[in-house]
Amino acid sequence: MTVYEVATIALVFVLATAATAAIYLGLLNWIGAFHVMRCAACHHLTTASTRAAPASCPHCRRPALLHPVYAARHQHGPPGVRVVGDRLRY
Repeated sequence: MTVYEVATIALVFVLATAATAAIYLGLLNWIGAFHVMRCAACHHLTTASTRAAPASCPHCRRPALLHPVYAARHQHGPPGVRVVGDRLRY
């Protein structure tokens, strides 16, 4: 029974921490210090401190760290992980 209690307490702690972080990121976005937008190169969602879309993101610069299985299977293709056919519509 104690294993379930410890797991429940850990889950509650993780969810509370994630919710608190989301609230603070939302407040930073509200005052203009934090923006979630799409990368200009690959259209992955990324963060920036300005309203201009960043030229590259961690997905573009280090695909093996963020998508290791995809990068291992597509070593001979173009560098980076690209999102195909993503037309931005606003």
